Amino acid sequence: MRRSVPVFAAIFLFMASALFAALSRPIASYNLKARLNPDEKKVAGSEVLTWLNDSDLPVSELLFHLYLNAFKNSRTTFMKESRGSSRGFKAGQDNWGFITVERIRIQDGDDLTPSLAFLQPDDGNADDQTVMKVDLPAPLPPGEKIVVEIEFTSKLPKVFARSGFSGDFFMVGQWFPKIGVFQSGAWNCHQYHASSEFFADYGTYHVEITAPEKFVVGATGKRTGETKNADGTKTYIHDQEDVHDFAWTACPDFVEFRETYVLDEPSVKTEMILLVHRSHVKQKDRYAQALRNGLEFYSQSYGPYPYETITLVDPAPGAMGAGGMEYPTLFTAGTSVWMPRGVRFPEMVTIHEFGHGYWYGMVGSNEFEEAWLDEGINTYSEIKAMSKYYGEDRSMIDFAGLKIGSVAYNRMSVIGSGRFDPILKKSWEYISGGSYALNVYAKAGLMLLTLEKWLGEEVMSRLMKTYFEQWKFRHPISQDFIRVAEEVSGKDLGWFFSQVLHSPDRLDYAVSGLKAEEIAAGEGLFDVRTIEPPPKEPDAGSRPEGVLKAYRNEITVARYGEWIFPQEILIVFDDGEKVRESWDGKDRWTRFVYQKTAKVVSAEIDPEHKMVLDANYANNSRVLELKRPAVVKAALGFMAWVQGFLSLISF
Repeated sequence: MRRSVPVFAAIFLFMASALFAALSRPIASYNLKARLNPDEKKVAGSEVLTWLNDSDLPVSELLFHLYLNAFKNSRTTFMKESRGSSRGFKAGQDNWGFITVERIRIQDGDDLTPSLAFLQPDDGNADDQTVMKVDLPAPLPPGEKIVVEIEFTSKLPKVFARSGFSGDFFMVGQWFPKIGVFQSGAWNCHQYHASSEFFADYGTYHVEITAPEKFVVGATGKRTGETKNADGTKTYIHDQEDVHDFAWTACPDFVEFRETYVLDEPSVKTEMILLVHRSHVKQKDRYAQALRNGLEFYSQSYGPYPYETITLVDPAPGAMGAGGMEYPTLFTAGTSVWMPRGVRFPEMVTIHEFGHGYWYGMVGSNEFEEAWLDEGINTYSEIKAMSKYYGEDRSMIDFAGLKIGSVAYNRMSVIGSGRFDPILKKSWEYISGGSYALNVYAKAGLMLLTLEKWLGEEVMSRLMKTYFEQWKFRHPISQDFIRVAEEVSGKDLGWFFSQVLHSPDRLDYAVSGLKAEEIAAGEGLFDVRTIEPPPKEPDAGSRPEGVLKAYRNEITVARYGEWIFPQEILIVFDDGEKVRESWDGKDRWTRFVYQKTAKVVSAEIDPEHKMVLDANYANNSRVLELKRPAVVKAALGFMAWVQGFLSLISF
């Protein structure tokens, strides 16, 4: 029975709702109903979409993402690009996924289903059905809203890439028809690619999920209702404002943990919900502490976490393809039954995926076209968080005497990097998935650490907070980040970003030469009217007491990479004197010469290690005389290589 609401109460609720929703401008809002059929691995769904034409132009057609159609057959764009494999997990045979739109109509108006067609804006692959178009009977004017009703069925694939099922575990992501972004007079609605993620507008979600009663269900947003049904199912209602997507999960083997997280400065209060598979329950405390660390670090470093809930999903064994993925207020982590405490894979994934709630969730960058704005900024953030809470030199691995930090872990990728792709590129245009990952994760993250070393930590902190504050719940592009960086630092940074974002090359400076030669007595003919010949040096054995040798010391530094970066060089002499030199780094090499009674001992370029992006630390320093036998040096070098290799494969 419907109850009447007093006028003043309705006004109060409306004002309160409007105040909260002011965090974002609601462009695309959804009322969704989903019923899980675990036997058929299907979700029967209905959708009411309210979409605002927030442009200055009339819109005559609507474009939607149908992401699950990426798993429909072996000839979709996703399957061709991935070859049926994602992050080491293979697609299951005869377990295809798809989404079928049975009907789409304007609420109380025209049926749009007859105009339904599939587009392939990125590659023209006629077998790809991940973008759907419908025509409107009349153009939607600027500033006007349209309400569309959709009936659909989603068949989940065997999980190997983000969404799907494994036994009774269901990760239901990208499962409903989701409208694209109308931007700059055109639809930004890309196909589902192997090396890309997502882009959508903000809005309000009201979702009703029905599943068998034995299933534990988790979802985006706050649970506002729960009802037992006569057919042995339960319906869960979730509501969330200021998000651009909605995902949910269901599994009878989840053990649910809830705790309230409170932070005083800045003020944060949220409910942590951990859905841990029963086989991993012993690692629940590791998950929980990592999530607390993430909440604290991101809130204090960028801005307070604003949502009432945050849900961590631990995928079932056999479903790790669903792990390590972010959705608004919900993310998937990952571990294994045996995971030594010093191998911090669960902690890293937890902090990284939670962090996407900031750099994908709240700052709504376009992951199709400029993935570094999400993945790179979040890798930078993850490195700093892991270093803070677990130790800079051991934040990734501290096990059996092996210590590897997050910086070293990410540098291993850069050391072996090729020169095919720049950081800034459309995600499906990289030469390979490995090149995509190298550039938008590790290289972009280390780029920002290098910028921090050069600008100073205090300036970088203000830069990041300002960028987050200016662009949260909006859609920034790379130029917006650069503009904030220049405004906060007061420096022209075009020289820096034009190289690191647009050039596929790398940063590599070296001390290429070091020598000290004793200055001998002059020999030959001298014009006494212009110069006095230097006195002849006595033999070492007959040098008069108190007469010191003189040396010509040469230090040569070189630029092996194409990127140009200002350099500092630290030069040490055998009398203890230390000299610092500066070099603009533009030429291919430069040389410093000193005539002194002291002999040069060593030289080091970038002594403060500001160039975190440097592809080869091994050539950054040189000593005149090795204090260790060559065999010892070689052995130590091999051990360092082994440690680096282990850090690379540990992910």
